[in-house]
Amino acid sequence: MITRSDIDTLLAREPTPGSPVLSAYLDVDQARPANLNRGFEVALDNMLRSLERQLAQTPFLREFERDAARVRTLVGEYVPSAQSLCIFCDESEHFLWWRELRVRLRNDVFWSDTPFVRPLLDALDEHERYGVILTDRARARLFTVFLGEIAEHTGVFAARDVHRVKSIGTDRLWSHQQFQRKADMHALWHLKCVARETDRLFTEYAFDRLVLAGPTEATAELRRLLPKRLRTRVVAELPLPIDAGPSDVLNALLPVIQHVERAYEHELVESLIASASKNERAVIGLDDTLVFIQEGRVWQLVHAEGIQSEGWECEHCAALFSQGRDMCAYCNGRLRQVPDLVARAAERAFEQGAAVEQVRGEAAARLRAAGGIGGWLRG
Repeated sequence: MITRSDIDTLLAREPTPGSPVLSAYLDVDQARPANLNRGFEVALDNMLRSLERQLAQTPFLREFERDAARVRTLVGEYVPSAQSLCIFCDESEHFLWWRELRVRLRNDVFWSDTPFVRPLLDALDEHERYGVILTDRARARLFTVFLGEIAEHTGVFAARDVHRVKSIGTDRLWSHQQFQRKADMHALWHLKCVARETDRLFTEYAFDRLVLAGPTEATAELRRLLPKRLRTRVVAELPLPIDAGPSDVLNALLPVIQHVERAYEHELVESLIASASKNERAVIGLDDTLVFIQEGRVWQLVHAEGIQSEGWECEHCAALFSQGRDMCAYCNGRLRQVPDLVARAAERAFEQGAAVEQVRGEAAARLRAAGGIGGWLRG
């Protein structure tokens, strides 16, 4: 599983003069017919050959061939067990970093001074971390879901039997009422314990959103007992049996995730456009956004899926420009061309500690019409 610290490590890698990094993203999902019989190796080879032709007349060809050979060897030995594979290689610096992902990434290769991490940033954005509490009146199970993977954590169990008696005789009415009161009390204790455990889990795993699952009576009561900081993160309640398997929990959760993400993106874009139009610490448009990134004032960057343009970056202060110029407007440093200016802007914002949000679908179309990229600003 890839974490933010992994990406921080990749972003912190300084470029080595004359020795770029080969970044490869490969769809290896065996559920796709094209990937059977190691078809993903053919896809990789075709992409590398295409890039090799582009570099044929450059002084970097030999370095590229060494990196490409190392990546081909790794993929040739790889046994598919995930949906995607990402690899970063600079053989001359003995640098090789690779991870599997349980989500699908598009096949692509990049040859650049530093690891090209935009697809990973997009994956982290699209797949926020979810917490799932599956509980009834007697038992509880806690899960986290991130990047298509589900992990189950220590369950919380009531100390005593809290099940209701289904039927009673007349002579047992009084004892049953007493038992039922005790059962209800123990069930309440159990759910309070679950709420406390969930608060601990949030502190430990810092999930972005929370889903309650189980019988309606239990989830409704648990929602009431949760601390406020968790109640505001609850996005859905799912009717699932307490013994549901992790794969069943994940399958029930996926439609919720899609709905929540698209609704959040729509609200985010509308709010950004409205705030930017009123100059309320927000900006829209590539050039203006680049200015605020250079000033380190963007705390959340928002860009539409699919936008891409060439640009320039200062070799000294890393300032970004959409238009060619003789030298950097900030330090008079020399400029170098970058193939994907939006991706580099996202990386710069991420390096500065900003959140990076890629929006899709209708939200992306709305943002593209307004300028394609923008952000919320620090004061």
